[in-house]
Amino acid sequence: MIYLVGGAPRAGKSVLGQRVAARLNIGWAATDALRSVLKEEGASDWDASPRAIAATAEWFFPHLSRFVGGMSSLAEHYLIEGVHFLPKQVAELSRQFDVRSVFVGCSALTLEQFDSFPGRSPGYAGLPLAMKQRIVGDLPGWSEFVAREAASFGYAYVDTSGDFATRLAEAERSLMQGSGSGHSAPA
Repeated sequence: MIYLVGGAPRAGKSVLGQRVAARLNIGWAATDALRSVLKEEGASDWDASPRAIAATAEWFFPHLSRFVGGMSSLAEHYLIEGVHFLPKQVAELSRQFDVRSVFVGCSALTLEQFDSFPGRSPGYAGLPLAMKQRIVGDLPGWSEFVAREAASFGYAYVDTSGDFATRLAEAERSLMQGSGSGHSAPA
């Protein structure tokens, strides 16, 4: 089974991925690491427009598909998390592999929360104030886009705003209880 945790930045994907991987005693990878290995030009550019999010997912999909194929041949179970795929790519993967997925977003984040909880990515902590403000401002729209896409494909989406621990537990339950029939658990 390949577990896929997708969604907006700063929504808890890495925390959820680490939690599920530890619980199941399986390996996991972040698409950020995969993408950095590919050394894509402009990989650090920030563009939270739906067009750019979808274009990145389409560009990344062949690499993700090969990685999933490789991991499926090496490990019975594996988890992949990141912003670089959308429900459309999960649907394509589910035609070939047994997958479960959940998507997460964060419809509200303050600058104070951003600074208090800089996330697992070490690059967030040292960002200039203007970039932090831009991310905080763009996050609701990115999350809304992911939520719409998840709904259109029938995949689970959890907004981690508010009580983060409770919402993360909800996302974990959704991922763990998904069907094993090759398709992700519907919302």
